[in-house]
This record gives sequence, C-alpha cells and structure tokens, in this order.
Amino acid sequence: MKKTQKPGKKTSAVIVILLGLLCAVSTVKSCAAKRAAVQDKVDDVVYVGQGSYDPANDGKIVIVCGKLKVLEPAYDDELGLTIYAPRAMRSAKKMKLKEWNGPMTEENMEWDSDLGGLGIFLGKADVGIYHLSDEFLENLMLGREYEFDEEMLEEAGLTILTDRKYRGEKFIGTQRMGRGVFEEGDRRYQYSVPHQSDGDMVTVIGLQEQGTLTHVKGATPNMLSGELDKKIALKKSGMSSGGISIFRVVVTILLLLTGIRMLMKKRDQKESESGL
Repeated sequence: MKKTQKPGKKTSAVIVILLGLLCAVSTVKSCAAKRAAVQDKVDDVVYVGQGSYDPANDGKIVIVCGKLKVLEPAYDDELGLTIYAPRAMRSAKKMKLKEWNGPMTEENMEWDSDLGGLGIFLGKADVGIYHLSDEFLENLMLGREYEFDEEMLEEAGLTILTDRKYRGEKFIGTQRMGRGVFEEGDRRYQYSVPHQSDGDMVTVIGLQEQGTLTHVKGATPNMLSGELDKKIALKKSGMSSGGISIFRVVVTILLLLTGIRMLMKKRDQKESESGL
C-alpha cells in the first residue's frame, strides 16, 4: 500500500503566495468599489457656504459656513456646572488606597479611571442660519480640555486640583479635596469640549432638513474650523476617501512574506545539502 505523499515546502510556499496575491487583488477591487460609491455621494454634496437657505436642498448633504452660536450651553446637572460649549464629556477618576489600612498620603493613593463618573452633556447651537440637531451635536468631535471659571466652581462647592504625578494635570474636585483632605472613593473630573468655541467661524457638513442640519454618516469630523471650500471640507471630514481595509492589507502582507520566507528557507536548505 502506497503512502500519500505530502506536498513539499516549495508547493506550500507557492500556495501561500498565491493566496496573498488573491487577497491583494480582492483588496484593490474592494477599495475601487468603495471609492466609486463615495465619489457618487461626494458629487451630490451641495456647497452652500454662507449662502441662504434653499428648500431645493432638503434631503441633500450640504456644506455650510458660518459663525458657531451656542444658544444653550451644555449643563452638568449632577455637579451643577455650566459648560459654555455645544457638547461636553465628563471623565472621572476614583481614588483608592494602595494599602487599605495604610495612611492617607499621596504615595498611598492612586487614581483609577471610573466609568461610573462618565457623563455626556448637550446644549443647543446654530451655524449661520441653520440649527444643529441633537444627533449632529452628539457626533461632534471633542479634544479640548475645558477651563472653568474659579468663581463658578466655588459657587458649586468645587475647586481646581493640580496633580504633580499627572504632569501637572488639572482636575475638578470638592473644596475639601482642594485642602488636601481625601477619602477613599473620592472622584475628580475633567471636561472635554470641541475645539471650536462660541463665535468661531466654522464649516459644517450635514443633511439638510429644512432649517436643521442632521448628522451624515462618514463625516468625521462634521465640524471644521474656519471657512473652507468644498474640496478641503470634504477632504478634512474624511468623506472624499473610500478608505482601505487595514485588516486586508495586513493579511496580504503576512501571506506574501510567509510564502517568500518559505521559498528562501527551501533554497538555503538545498544549497546546504548540495555543499555537503
């Protein structure tokens, strides 16, 4: 009875390389299809700029330029703080002792991220003559740390805390904590808001529904600083690119490298055997 011969290393290497090439072709085709779909979407975008409202654009993606007007600032009702921004996110850290029965010293305290203290707050805002929907505001990108007025904090029984261990980062905490008196379970907070502030000239991309702009999937960010033209606004919002699947690219590279490595190893093995 004959034994079934297993495929050689060279054959396996060729198979791996072929798989890599097939994956590469598939990635290119997928990218081309995505770009075509995105281009169709981009071609339908209407550039309004600082122009007036046109009912003919209802249901279409529009690019609008104008000054950001915060009609109603975000408000943290739990801590009683007003944040003069259309959207704000509160992050928190909770204090615990490294040694539960140890002293309440800076060396024995550590601050861990606390999801229970997380909060997101929305206000109301316009850009030019358009109102921004809650959905639009919910998708505003954040990234600027908000600085509070100390008098406002004092009225709410809070104060600014500076932590030397965290590169001098500033947090919001109770006035007791500001005096250096801590208890296990204490929370300290930071607030993140959009880079754009009330009165800034901005460019926004949204779906026009009468006088309101709602969020468009794929426009990230959906608010940009300054008065931008259509081409730059689409590029900065990420809408002018179909994107490439990073996973597919990584798999393609790994398959090709593995196949080539197997062929090189087989060649070196043959040279070694012929030299004996």
